[in-house]
Amino acid sequence: MFRKTGLVIISAFLLSGCSLSVPSGLGTAGGSIWKSFDGGATFAPKTFVNDKQSIGSADVLSFVFDPRDPQIIYIGTKDSGIFKTTDGAEHWEQITFPPLKVYGLAIDHSNGDRLYASGVYNEISKMYRTDDAGKNWKEIYTEPGKGTVITTIGSNPDTPNVLYAGTSAGVVIKSVDSGDSWKNISIAKGPVTGVFFDSGAPNLVRLFIFGQGMAVSNDGGQGWDDYTSQKLAGFGTSASPKSITAVIADPVYPGLLYAGAQNGLFRSRDGGKAWEAINIIESSRKFPIRAIAINPHSSEEIAYAAGAAFYKSSDGGVNWATTQLEINRGISFIHYDPSDPARIYFTLRKF
Repeated sequence: MFRKTGLVIISAFLLSGCSLSVPSGLGTAGGSIWKSFDGGATFAPKTFVNDKQSIGSADVLSFVFDPRDPQIIYIGTKDSGIFKTTDGAEHWEQITFPPLKVYGLAIDHSNGDRLYASGVYNEISKMYRTDDAGKNWKEIYTEPGKGTVITTIGSNPDTPNVLYAGTSAGVVIKSVDSGDSWKNISIAKGPVTGVFFDSGAPNLVRLFIFGQGMAVSNDGGQGWDDYTSQKLAGFGTSASPKSITAVIADPVYPGLLYAGAQNGLFRSRDGGKAWEAINIIESSRKFPIRAIAINPHSSEEIAYAAGAAFYKSSDGGVNWATTQLEINRGISFIHYDPSDPARIYFTLRKF
């Protein structure tokens, strides 16, 4: 078992992705998930399902590792349901799951067989739980009608029975019994597309509000501090808070956050109260930064994607190595293998 760290769960949701149509997302061309064995110097697609099927054209909206074994990965896709690998993405299987459109995935850090997933089934957004690694699923929550999507689910590593879920309408709900019951705790200013935590702080929860920034609670959701709009004045004139496209937490150091925007990468050392611009390669500022990752074994190592290039710094953002990527869609996630940071994954989707 590898070390438990702080967790960020970000759903690659966009307002334009609210369509409830269900076309096929499987294909043989391109690659929906890529892997590096050399720290990001080279990448190769890892999409094999069987001789007649791959996940080369699926749009990946969510990604989680099994906490017991990082060779086990689950991805949720826009039109093709959930896929699972048990050998580090060399082979994938499409597991049985009622919806084909899957937005959020979360995993119980004390029991890797228990997963939570949100998806759209018969045009209604729902949440499900499996206690046997995806063999069987139980519906645990449903929206009352069409239109609203459950965009993200967060499971706190320190209290895994406590869940938070956010919707495209900004509603935030909480469960303290592994999803058996829920209560409303907040209404945000926009779609809630990420829930993340600091290890060792079970009552601290942060919400990523798409295009706006963050809301932060220190008491398990009873009260919230607004880190959106004018509250994020530290972003300055070069990156409006409304241009924020991704937020992640450092997996080791509490309060150390990174945010990607339409034209830059930013860092906060105090939990999001103040921000500083990171001196990234200037040409990459022309592209939105939607995917960021931090090496779980070295907080000085930062990775991000912009356009069709992968960038990695080993000195906290002073110098950057670059890798050209042969891709035809945007990068939705970058993830380091928690047990071996030389192994890096990225996933694709249309934005």
